[in-house]
Amino acid sequence: MRNAPVTIPLLAATLAAAIACTDQSPLGPAPNVLDRSSVVTTPASGTWAKIVEGETGPGSLYALYVPQNWNREIVYYAHGVRPPVPYAPISLADQDNFFAVRDALGALGYAFAYSSFSENGLAVKDGAQRTHQLRGILNAELPDKPERSYLAGYSLGALIALELAEKHPNQYDGVLAMCGTVGGTPRELQYVGDVRALFDAYYPGALPGNVISVPTPPPTLDEVKAIVIRAITPTPANPQAPLGMYAIASTAQTPLAYAPIGSLGDPTSTAFQSLVGSLITALYYQLLGTPDVVDRTHGQSPYDNRNTVYTMGAAAIPPGIPAALIHSMIAASNQRVARYDITPAAQNYLEKYYVPTGNLQIPVVSVHNFWDPLVPFFHEPALAQAAASAGASGMLLQRGIPNYGHCNFSTPLVVSSFQTLTGWVRTGIKPAS
Repeated sequence: MRNAPVTIPLLAATLAAAIACTDQSPLGPAPNVLDRSSVVTTPASGTWAKIVEGETGPGSLYALYVPQNWNREIVYYAHGVRPPVPYAPISLADQDNFFAVRDALGALGYAFAYSSFSENGLAVKDGAQRTHQLRGILNAELPDKPERSYLAGYSLGALIALELAEKHPNQYDGVLAMCGTVGGTPRELQYVGDVRALFDAYYPGALPGNVISVPTPPPTLDEVKAIVIRAITPTPANPQAPLGMYAIASTAQTPLAYAPIGSLGDPTSTAFQSLVGSLITALYYQLLGTPDVVDRTHGQSPYDNRNTVYTMGAAAIPPGIPAALIHSMIAASNQRVARYDITPAAQNYLEKYYVPTGNLQIPVVSVHNFWDPLVPFFHEPALAQAAASAGASGMLLQRGIPNYGHCNFSTPLVVSSFQTLTGWVRTGIKPAS
């Protein structure tokens, strides 16, 4: 690798896809207030015949969009993870381009409903409750009883949608899970925790706190970027600084995603840029989310690597660096890495909210980028194995997208994936791919 400053020109676009947006959902023309908890808007033109916004529960907001030419089918959407309050407000914000998807599906005749949830962070329990609650709240606002109801979700919301489908299969007709933590909450937290534990082993003292304890407020995204870039940049005093990052990426438990375009030894290449982006993304979310997760487990450790043996996985190294060197670094990390123990209560909480059973009784279409920097693609084979063990493989269709990024899907891709789901539901015939 060249002994040169590391530049990261692609990271802004990369990380923007993983960080929640905070734009507020716009209302249309002057509303007609039905009661103190809901506001109805009737646009004079455009896709939507009626827009209803209101509040349920302790601070949970909701929105329902009914199109001009409703086809008597409705989509219940669950959003992805958002930074905990006070770092982001509870709102009906756009996120992962779902406003564009909402409008595209509305143009096809689908009603669209979603909730802010009443919590941010790892709000699986609350998100499932608030999303499921929409059915009862919004029935009176629809022109007629829906003939079909679909669940859709991005990231954390995909897991929420999957949970609702497994627990209430008679109330929904199909699921579209996009870029989801569909292998379960423990698997995702283990990955993020392992990345942080190994980063601390290779770059001790670079980041504040540790895997289960971080300062409040945590470092900003820009601060995390600066710390990581400084740590991995080779200097005359430490020309092998990048090797720790390559070792983390080559460890079976922490397969940092990168787009295989160009050389990992070229700091200007897409491969190198995306690898650094994946490291920053995992560390940023570990710092941002740990206090929220620890609070949900009542101060108990939600992470365990006491008996983890870190091993060599697929080599993610540039030309000229011997695989044997990285292998030896990974082996040595087992003596250097800090060890943590999860408590049974914390483990039970993470499994309850949520590990999919795989007992799928309605069609599920799951779509995932091959190179996702936040929710690795390994979630998909985990879900496939759960479905196979439950004898439900026939209800699961998975699609891998040769792209880098988290939930950065184009609107046409999401719409076509949804149409695959609806065609499957209507015909009863599972698509070939």
